[in-house]
Amino acid sequence: MLRDLIKEGGLYTIASFLTKGVSLLLIPFYADYFSTEEYGIIAILGIAGALSAAFFSFQLYQGVGRFISPKQTSLDDQKKIGSTGFWFTFLSYLTFVLLAFIFKDNLIDLLSEDVRIADSTYIWCLFAVALNGLFNTLSVQLKFLRKTKAFSITTFLYAILNIIFIIIFALGLDYRVDSIYMATIVVSPFLILLQFYYLKDYFIFYLGKLELKKLLKFSSPLIPAALAYLVLNVTDRIFIKEITHSMGQAGIYEMAFKFSSIVSIIIISFQSALAPLIYENHADVGTKKQLTTIFKLFIGIGTIGGLCLSFFSYETLYIFTNEKFYSASVVMPLFYVTVLITGLGMFSPGLHLKDKTRIIPFVVAISAIINVVLNYLFIPDYGILGAALATLISVIINNVVLFVISQKLYHIPLENKKGFATILLFIIAFLAGNYLIDYLNIDYVLGLLLKILVIGLYFFYIVQIKFINLGAIKERLIRKKSDKKD
Repeated sequence: MLRDLIKEGGLYTIASFLTKGVSLLLIPFYADYFSTEEYGIIAILGIAGALSAAFFSFQLYQGVGRFISPKQTSLDDQKKIGSTGFWFTFLSYLTFVLLAFIFKDNLIDLLSEDVRIADSTYIWCLFAVALNGLFNTLSVQLKFLRKTKAFSITTFLYAILNIIFIIIFALGLDYRVDSIYMATIVVSPFLILLQFYYLKDYFIFYLGKLELKKLLKFSSPLIPAALAYLVLNVTDRIFIKEITHSMGQAGIYEMAFKFSSIVSIIIISFQSALAPLIYENHADVGTKKQLTTIFKLFIGIGTIGGLCLSFFSYETLYIFTNEKFYSASVVMPLFYVTVLITGLGMFSPGLHLKDKTRIIPFVVAISAIINVVLNYLFIPDYGILGAALATLISVIINNVVLFVISQKLYHIPLENKKGFATILLFIIAFLAGNYLIDYLNIDYVLGLLLKILVIGLYFFYIVQIKFINLGAIKERLIRKKSDKKD
């Protein structure tokens, strides 16, 4: 399983870096082309679109992924389950577009603040959300059928073509915010057809009652969970908009969050590879032991990467943006840690494997309520820093509780003492490098050297306790070279 994870996760990571990495190169363009208010509109519409997709998708794609993966599933069942999932999702998004258009004026009033969202922007966004939802539905089938190359190719093309058309519509035709949604509408149909080509052996015109009932039974409890997750993750933007009455502050906050996708690229890529492998091999002897090794690697590499990225938040903004967004540097470190903690979800498979998904909404709902309360308390005094801190605390509570419950259902053996010691040392290093050094107002060059020293010492510790086993890595490289010679 570990070899398959490295192979498939590596391919997903390469594809993600090629797609999202290139997308990150658009950040300087976004910073120069869009005002902070326009960037705030993009952020708010993104939240509204995500909430809509979370509900109108019925989370059916999660059920599709769960039931087409096991080894014993026949090709005929895979066809019926996948096709039922897609056609139901298609009808659901069609309903979404019609309802959102009927209540257009009311929803625009609700979403707008000091700057009103244009009718054209809203309408373009509706169709973009629906087409993006259909694309993601088929992407899930490619992923859980382990068609890694097809998934990577379509995802890469989707991102690259979107970028090209955004530039054409923005710089060439000056459609401003509309450019983002128009690009999706142009690109999506072509890529959806390409996905159908890759899935031609698994797709039929079929909407089965029994299959739909099975999918809804698994996925329905995940609808409130998905909505609660979004509340958990987007409450901060909504509160910033409502409390500060500024789309500009929401835009600055969104810019900071955008850079955390650097961490999520790797996490989501390996999560995409790991979930199908767990569903397929969870009953095999040795799977739990391999998950222990993967967990240690995740902690080791993830925390080192988190320190490296968070310590140089200001420098990142200086290189990729302009002075309008420099104030985002205070919250970027918290976003990096939030994304890292969210990655723990890939090591909580017990609730899905034991069909206990109904527990998830309650845990996430409680975390979302905590997030709402903390945002309400923190933002008036601490602004966007308070919002980021509220989200981090809530995400910690949510993922730790789900991890503990999952461990009871599907136990992954861990080295608890080493784990707690590593987390404690990471927290100390994180606070020292991101806030203490800046608070002491040390000379810039000296501060830079101290940050590098902190990273070096932490890396040394991680290697010493073998969360990253350099000896094993070296041995594998030597073995591969000798195999090639033979």
